[in-house]
Amino acid sequence: MQISFDKLTKSYNGKTVLENITGALHQADRVGLIGANGVGKTTLIKLLTGLEEADGGKIAYTPNSLKILYIEQRPEFKDDVTVWEQVYGTVSLRRSINTEVIVKKALNQVGLAEELWSQKARNLSGGEKTKLMLSQILVSDYDVLFLDEPTNHLDMESCRWLETQLSQLGQPLIVVSHDRYFLDKVTNKIWELTPKGLKTYSGNYSAYKVQKEQEEKNLTKEYAKQQARIESLEAMIAARRSWYASAHKAAGQNDFWRSKAKKHASALKAKEKELERLKNNPVSKPPKTISPAFEIINKGVIDKKLPPIIVEVQDLTKSYDSKLIFKNVSFTVKRGEKIALLGSNGTGKTTLLKIITGLEEASSGLVRLSPSVTIGYFAQELNNLNRTVTILDEVLSCGAAMDEARLLLACLLFRGDAVYKRIGNLSMGEQGRVAFAKLILAGANLLILDEPTNYMDIESKEKIEEVLEDYQGSILFVSHDRYFTKRLANRVLHLENQTLRHYEGDYDYYLAKNEQGSVNGRVQLNINEINDTITRLECELAFLSGKLSEPLEEDKKDKLNQDFLRIARELNKWKELKRNF
Repeated sequence: MQISFDKLTKSYNGKTVLENITGALHQADRVGLIGANGVGKTTLIKLLTGLEEADGGKIAYTPNSLKILYIEQRPEFKDDVTVWEQVYGTVSLRRSINTEVIVKKALNQVGLAEELWSQKARNLSGGEKTKLMLSQILVSDYDVLFLDEPTNHLDMESCRWLETQLSQLGQPLIVVSHDRYFLDKVTNKIWELTPKGLKTYSGNYSAYKVQKEQEEKNLTKEYAKQQARIESLEAMIAARRSWYASAHKAAGQNDFWRSKAKKHASALKAKEKELERLKNNPVSKPPKTISPAFEIINKGVIDKKLPPIIVEVQDLTKSYDSKLIFKNVSFTVKRGEKIALLGSNGTGKTTLLKIITGLEEASSGLVRLSPSVTIGYFAQELNNLNRTVTILDEVLSCGAAMDEARLLLACLLFRGDAVYKRIGNLSMGEQGRVAFAKLILAGANLLILDEPTNYMDIESKEKIEEVLEDYQGSILFVSHDRYFTKRLANRVLHLENQTLRHYEGDYDYYLAKNEQGSVNGRVQLNINEINDTITRLECELAFLSGKLSEPLEEDKKDKLNQDFLRIARELNKWKELKRNF
């Protein structure tokens, strides 16, 4: 099986979305398609699935009768079709004699309760619609699978189910996703789509990140080397021109000096041609890394002395109209802790955050805050932004200094004149970054974050993570983004079945201990995850080898050697695990 495409171009209303996009999908490929919002990922998917036609370029399918299943991001259902009918219609195309059994099994597997089967599909919640669409993976006959943001609206348990299902898939896969943890679990190749084109990287998302870092490092070297050569050539050319002008004038009829001047003229032309060649083929200037000052991020933490325990939650219970949400929830937040609050949709995570911030009242129980605590609350609804003002004015409204605001906004991808965009004209992801900037600049020493990276592309998420990693205050956050959770959390609370479970460790510790993600205390693995981990570790070793070949200070070299040996040992363990799998 193969889908190949060459020089694809697509425009809408005169605006070019894709230009000269080339690539190929092979039988063993499980591709993660990534790129900034608006770069054309969904457009490329629609061209490859035949839902839209390209303005230029070619797409070839082998075989020609290739059967494609496309699970779109925002499904639309007919007004009168029920959940059962939607799935039954897909199964019937396979002419199965056990259609009803297959439908029941599929709906149960994706987690759609039986009371929903007779409901209209268009009346489902966002997460339920996603699950309904994903049921097609279980009942359809196809040669290649396309998924567009399949983890949107799914809780962590549903994401793990989908990862297991896709890891066992025999057909090739292309998935558009901002969920980096999901990409790590299900892909073995990354397609990065940028305005410059499509580039392929081997391995999962983590392996791609290692390769990108090495690329950027090499690009920085090449750029510096080219700039040094251009400066050298310009200096040599200026010197030769000056010498040639003087020598040519003084030579007169002297054959020796005339011959020498001619040779210099020839060398001058060669240098000028080399300079022209370099300037016509410039190495791209590496993007400047902007990092906000430690003092800006942590001014609320630095200014106040905080006790060891800054929040104490004791026996909280919450009910709505006699419906119990949670009962006898107790925990503390310590100074400097970064706590992830996990749980399925509807378990009361947002409600618990609002009770701590004082936006809601508990049915019973106590919340004690240290008098030194200043809370910064990020609501996923983003309802605290004035949509009539500019980004800069909105951020300055929290009392921040101009230079601090501009620096942090630049770190969060609002550079130059972008800060003068009106809030109401921004995407939801951009609004999320503005709300986050306000939160940091307000000087809070306890951040309570409810889905802070919703609607954001990968680059935006990673900028938020960089800031939060440097933040020295305490954080209590809810997030469905497992990569974000893994990177930040040093403690996990799990709200489920109206009770709270404590995990005194990071997200990996939680996975190992949580019975939904492990068997007998060990996280389940499959051969695809093992291969992807080996690829990532090999890339990390290659990256470290390159750094060790550079002139370095002794302490830095010792640290890199230790990292190299540690990763080499880990790689050997995974290779041994693969041999015994």
